[in-house]
Amino acid sequence: MTFEEAPQVTVTGFAVGSAGYDRVQTANSFTAGKLALSLFKPAGDFYLFGQLTTALEDGASATEIDNLIVSWTPHTRSQWTVAFGKFDAPVGFERDDEPLNLIPTNSFNFALARPAKFTGAIVRLTASPRVELAGAVANGWNVDVDNNRGKTGMLRIQWIPVDGLTIGASGVYGPEQDGTDAHQRSLLAPDVTLDLGRLIVGTELNLGRERDAGGNLTWGGAAATAFLRLGHRIGLAARYDHLSDSGGALTGTPQVLRSVTVGPMWFYSQAQEGIFSNIEHTTFHLPQIALRAALRVDYSTQPFFETTSAGQERTDTRAVVEFLYLF
Repeated sequence: MTFEEAPQVTVTGFAVGSAGYDRVQTANSFTAGKLALSLFKPAGDFYLFGQLTTALEDGASATEIDNLIVSWTPHTRSQWTVAFGKFDAPVGFERDDEPLNLIPTNSFNFALARPAKFTGAIVRLTASPRVELAGAVANGWNVDVDNNRGKTGMLRIQWIPVDGLTIGASGVYGPEQDGTDAHQRSLLAPDVTLDLGRLIVGTELNLGRERDAGGNLTWGGAAATAFLRLGHRIGLAARYDHLSDSGGALTGTPQVLRSVTVGPMWFYSQAQEGIFSNIEHTTFHLPQIALRAALRVDYSTQPFFETTSAGQERTDTRAVVEFLYLF
C-alpha cells in the first residue's frame, strides 16, 4: 500500500492561424490551419508522449497521430534511452511543427530532400555531456505503415565542441519506393547550429542518391536559417534554400529549386515546460504567443509552380502572416 500520488498527465498543445497570398495561384485567404493536442505521462523509467494534430490541407481537414513515443531510460544506465513509435527524424535543423521553427514556411530541403518523420525504434547514447550517438530502424521516409518489405536505417552523431555550437551528421539508408525494396536510397545530412544569444544560425546539407534501372539518381541541397533578436520581444528571421534535383528523383524533373524567405517575429511570454521547450540545439525558449510574417520568393530552372489554369511557372511569390499560441 502506498500513499504516493500517481504522476499526473500533462496536457499541452498549440494552435496555428494564418493569412496568406500566393501570386501564381492568385489566391489570398485566412486559414485556421492547425490544432495540436499533446499528452505526457511519466511512469518510473518510462514516459509516454502522444500528439494528435488536426490540420487543414488542400481545403480539407484531417486528424492524425503526429507523434507517439514510448521512451525508456533505465535508472541504472541513464546515458541510454530507448524509444518506439512515431517521432521527428533527427536530421537537419528544421522540424515539422510550427512552434519548433523560426520561419512560417518550410524549405524545399525539408519537404523533399530528407525525411521529416520516422515510425519505428530509436536508441540514443549520451556518451559524454558533449557527444551523443543515435541509431534508428524505421518503416521509411514519412510513412506510418511500411510501403515495401525493407526497412530504413539511420545513424547519427552529435558533438558540442563549445557552448552554443552543435555539429551533427546523420546517415540514412533504405528502400523508399512503393511495393519494392530494389531501389535503395542513401542520404548524408550534416548540420550545424550556432547560438550566440541574440543571433541563431541553423544550417543543413542534404546529399542523396537512389538506385535506378538506368543508374543512380542524385540530389544535393542546403538550407541556412538565421534569426536575429532585435529586442526583448522582436526578432528578424531569414532563410536561403537551394536544392539541385539533378536526376529528378525527388520532383520527377531534373531541376534546381531556390527560395529566399525573410520576415519579422513578435513573441510574448514563455510557454510552459514540456517535452519540446526550446528551438532544438538553442537556448531560445518557445514563446506562448508569437506573430510571424514572411515574404518568400521561389525560383526553379523548370516550370514547377502550378497556376490556377493547370499550367506551371518557373517563379512564385508568397506572403504569409502566422499566429501561434501554445497552451
